[in-house]
Amino acid sequence: MDNSRKAPRAPGASFGDFLKAYDKHPIPDYLLIDKSEWLGDEDIPVDRYFTREAYELEKERIWKRVWQMACREEQIPEAGDIATYDICDLSFIVVRTGPDEIRAFHNVCLHQGRRLVDGPCQRKELRCPFHAFTWDLDGTFKSCPSRWDFPQIDEDQFGLVEVKTGRWGGFVFINMDPDCESLETYLGDMSMHWEKFPLEERYIAAHICKIFPANWKVAQEAFMEAFHNYSTHSQFGVYFGGMASDSGQYDQLGNYSRALGAGEATLPLAFKPTEEERFDALPGVGFGEGTRRVLETYADEGKDRDLMEFEVETRRKALRETIGDKVDDLTDFEVFGGGYFTLFPNFHPWWAFDEITYRFRPWGNDPEQCLMETYLLKPFKGERPPPAPERWLGPDESHLEASDLLGRIARIFDQDEFNIPQVQKGLHNLHELGRGLKLGAYQATKIRHFHLLYDKWIASEKAPPSE
Repeated sequence: MDNSRKAPRAPGASFGDFLKAYDKHPIPDYLLIDKSEWLGDEDIPVDRYFTREAYELEKERIWKRVWQMACREEQIPEAGDIATYDICDLSFIVVRTGPDEIRAFHNVCLHQGRRLVDGPCQRKELRCPFHAFTWDLDGTFKSCPSRWDFPQIDEDQFGLVEVKTGRWGGFVFINMDPDCESLETYLGDMSMHWEKFPLEERYIAAHICKIFPANWKVAQEAFMEAFHNYSTHSQFGVYFGGMASDSGQYDQLGNYSRALGAGEATLPLAFKPTEEERFDALPGVGFGEGTRRVLETYADEGKDRDLMEFEVETRRKALRETIGDKVDDLTDFEVFGGGYFTLFPNFHPWWAFDEITYRFRPWGNDPEQCLMETYLLKPFKGERPPPAPERWLGPDESHLEASDLLGRIARIFDQDEFNIPQVQKGLHNLHELGRGLKLGAYQATKIRHFHLLYDKWIASEKAPPSE
């Protein structure tokens, strides 16, 4: 990679210029970081999206060595609460063993191989349903029937096989590699972006699980750039008064990357939308109760005002009811949101008070099947509400069938999922033609950064250290 080159940027004002001109509040330093290094313009090989060889390499050199989000802490609030996490053909138990202790184990009975638990549950001990081999919650071997018949079992060496755990933002991460670096080192300085928006102070308002007939990388890459807004979500151009995709900023920052949007439009519309037309195209991607209140009040209170300014004001009022005077420390852009992050390899929290967090992973043992999970994480006041149950959608079901949970963003996801299976099919044609993915050099920064890390992990026999 040529470190002397600069990444291309769209003509006109930069995101930083827009931020300084638009926001009347002092801009914090972390928003002014601009990491526009040249990440290359080489094609991305397509065989990594569907071959068995790529799938097996990922399992051995990525999933068995990398930190990956397994569940939310709130899903296992009491001692004995258990969540399961599956990746490829492996399964893990994540169990709260004490008020502030969480441990994780391979989800398998060491007697005859049955999975110890089949899904979320509450247990006082870990007892295999097949032959009643039993372990304490801390993984210590406890008992089995006909103990006399197993002279080969050394009870001190027959504990469940533990994997490492770490916690950040209310999420529980696991790592199968006993020699891995700490989660804190792996995250680097990612936490600074959430100091004002602690994700641990949220609750699961919705959890949508959607199966796609596509590789997990194909699915997640559809949510890692704004370039597709030109065609896939063309209604956004009406809302912003022009297509603003070009002026977004993309930064690669160690093991994570970010995108910041809402810059100056560079492709004017052929017509000037009315405020009512902009209102109708309102994306509605969360922000507590802000979007709902904008929808309810704009027609009566905001007709003669700029929609985006009205939306920020409405969201600020709504946030005040939940977080109090802390809202006064937020810039308008921090209230509006519009940032989305990727922590390698598959964890995608949206920034500020946007409610969305994605996780993508292989589905079973098929390189061309994946699971996309969407969490809506809302701030709350007082006692934490219980986490919402999972809503499952099959390969032939649309996110529109979860509109009762997702609201207006269901139609946005429906537009995205229209493309994803067709990309998966088309990759086989690219392979036949001997071609790769020809991604943009800048607007695909998050995707290019992912593949640079991907190549580094796949090429290394040991987990590469964080930069």
